[in-house]
Amino acid sequence: MPGRKIPRIMTFDILRGWFLVGILIDHLAFFPNGLDWWSARGGLFVTMAEGFFLISGIILGIVRGAKLVDESFRKVAKLLIQRGVQLYIASVVLTLLFTWLGLTVFANWPGLKYDIAAADTPIWQIIWETVTLQYFYGWADYLRLYAIFLLVSPVFMWLLRRGKWHVGLALSLGVWLLFPDPNIASRMDQEKLQFLSWQLLFFGGMTIGFYWPQLTAWWQGIAQRTRRIVVGSIWAVGAVTLLYNVAIMLSTMGYDMSAIGATPQLQHDLYVSFFDKERLPLSRILLFMLWFWGWFALVRKFEKPILRVLGWLLVPYGTNSLYVYTVQAFIIFFMHL
Repeated sequence: MPGRKIPRIMTFDILRGWFLVGILIDHLAFFPNGLDWWSARGGLFVTMAEGFFLISGIILGIVRGAKLVDESFRKVAKLLIQRGVQLYIASVVLTLLFTWLGLTVFANWPGLKYDIAAADTPIWQIIWETVTLQYFYGWADYLRLYAIFLLVSPVFMWLLRRGKWHVGLALSLGVWLLFPDPNIASRMDQEKLQFLSWQLLFFGGMTIGFYWPQLTAWWQGIAQRTRRIVVGSIWAVGAVTLLYNVAIMLSTMGYDMSAIGATPQLQHDLYVSFFDKERLPLSRILLFMLWFWGWFALVRKFEKPILRVLGWLLVPYGTNSLYVYTVQAFIIFFMHL
């Protein structure tokens, strides 16, 4: 049978489920709620969303890349485009639906999500800006990013299948560099152009997924002692940076963390200069990769007990993530109202 036999990697399902639950908690935003620790209220310099995109790219690289490497490119491209079109349609329909609800049924209700189109905006303008992805509204707005990435992914997959991963990553890096200066572009313009920066996570993940068998073989070929030192170092540095970031976040909530230099001003300065979410600067990417692979190694090590305790929740969420993400858009929209 053509293609490679690559077993399902439960660690990715667990992590994606964990990230998705954190995203839902952040969207709900009813704090304190006893689950603040799950995602740190989305207030860290790296959020659950980055992990969600990277894992999606990795799994796509495995399922549509490594596993189907012996299939025709036409078949693979067709699968990718079909999925991209589905998500594009879902993004457009959800934006128009939630905009209609917000401007008519729930106009001026407290709790209505911000950034809705002005009430006097012509309907044709709303439709045009929605279908061209210039306007998006609701709690599933990241579907538009997935749609864009999937529709472009056949080009990237074509390069991967020909061993030109370095060309694909160079192009992705070039697009990332096109993101405008945050000091010049408005916040809304930055959100519209977020696909320029976040595609680096998705296509970087695709590359990792496509070469997953080779990467795991390379890792297993390293001496066990060296692997332990590398993982231990990642855990140590990751823990220190995570705890200090939590301290900085707590300072913005009224806790006095000045003894260790963690202040609201420091949070503002670091975010603007090094960790802006839309721009996704290199410092944010590096911190994310440190934390992500630290969590991956930790979950991998304790995968069985995690599955026993939380598998009932995390695995279904992780394996049906985009469906759950779409459904939560309705739940969060109405719960805020």
